[in-house]
Amino acid sequence: MSPAPYGDAESSRAMLDARYGVPRRSRRALLAAVAVLAVVAFVVFAYVSTNEPVRTQEAGYRSLGPDAVEVTFTVVKAPEIVADCTVIALGESFSEVGAATVRVGPDPGQKIVSVTTTVRTASPAQGARVDGCTVVKAP
Repeated sequence: MSPAPYGDAESSRAMLDARYGVPRRSRRALLAAVAVLAVVAFVVFAYVSTNEPVRTQEAGYRSLGPDAVEVTFTVVKAPEIVADCTVIALGESFSEVGAATVRVGPDPGQKIVSVTTTVRTASPAQGARVDGCTVVKAP
């Protein structure tokens, strides 16, 4: 049997490792672990963010003049929950020009409730949004 032209496999591997460094399989494992942790974190975040007792979806607003705006929005909650929702009217530079708190619920048999309220403003409103809802009474 004739010897390998460049020596045996071990010496060739040693020579290549000396020249180019030892390949790191741990880097691949680390990247896989980071990817798995990122997926787990996303799933937890998605569950927590959709597991809120009260969620809102804004539908729109209508100016009632220079000192009021009518805001319509949708609230998604369990029928027996009572929540206070804060509605904010926004001015030309997105500054707050008015606010109102609206009590929603209980609404027997309804998980989705459409709410319309009037917000008094200090100057003409150019928009409106729901700042959030807090649970006042839960079952």
